Amino acid sequence: MKAFYIFVSTLSIALITLACQSKKTINKQETNQRYLEATFKDSDFIDNKKYRVYLPPSYYAESNKKYPVLYMMDGNNLFANSEAMGGMSWNIHEVMDSLVQTKTIKECIIVGVDHAGSKRFAEYMPQQPMEDFLKKNNDFIPRFMSTRVFSDAFLQFLVMELKPFIDQQFRTKPTVNNTFIGGASMGGLISMYAVCEYPKTFAGALCLSTHWSVSLEDSTPAAAQALVSYMKSNLPSNKKWYFDYGTESLDQYYEPYQTQVDAVLEQKGYTKGEDWITRKYEGATHNELAWNHRLHIPLTFVLGN
Repeated sequence: MKAFYIFVSTLSIALITLACQSKKTINKQETNQRYLEATFKDSDFIDNKKYRVYLPPSYYAESNKKYPVLYMMDGNNLFANSEAMGGMSWNIHEVMDSLVQTKTIKECIIVGVDHAGSKRFAEYMPQQPMEDFLKKNNDFIPRFMSTRVFSDAFLQFLVMELKPFIDQQFRTKPTVNNTFIGGASMGGLISMYAVCEYPKTFAGALCLSTHWSVSLEDSTPAAAQALVSYMKSNLPSNKKWYFDYGTESLDQYYEPYQTQVDAVLEQKGYTKGEDWITRKYEGATHNELAWNHRLHIPLTFVLGN
């Protein structure tokens, strides 16, 4: 991580956080930082939520330029190794900047939204298919789910509160064609769900190692099928979809479900390689380092020049 623009002073963080708490304008020209951390308080839908904003290289130099926005899940795993699970982040800022430098992709604002800690599963699990499944299987409660699924409330926060705030405070291109969402594992699931639930908000999703299996050992195939069935019934048209999976660790369970999802996309008129990509990575496992190694592919797919 490049220290000269990544590490924000304690004072700057405090000022930015205070601005977001009261929903007042962030004076970005005074902070002149490309990486900002803040906490959104007083949401009508969820508890306080920390998020991070990463601005493209030309943001301060070109004062009239506007940018597309990529909302990424698990924001605490994106930028700093010290905060990431397992001590290795996606280093998404470095991947993004390298692609911008070679003019491979358009410049883009990244908004990394932190997960809900021990409630991450409940926050990211698509609510409607899971609730439908639980009605028929009321004895099924995942041992890693600490509370009732609330992903609908999370998406309401994201779409109705955070996005309008970001569009107000930064020079964004707020239209649907310039707004994307992405994540890995459970973050891939909620990204899929977001595009299906809010097709007028998101142009597409980056779904890496999408956790179709629901359980940690693929012991709940009926729950996984509920997710596939939901997507089949709710898939919007004219979006961009990127899916991938490895063959090791948790990723070893994803291929059968991803194959079904691919069939759904094809049936609904999507063309592989044009508006949809699915990639299999032999030997790839389920962690931030693996996602870092292939992140350039989905970024180029949705933001490519």
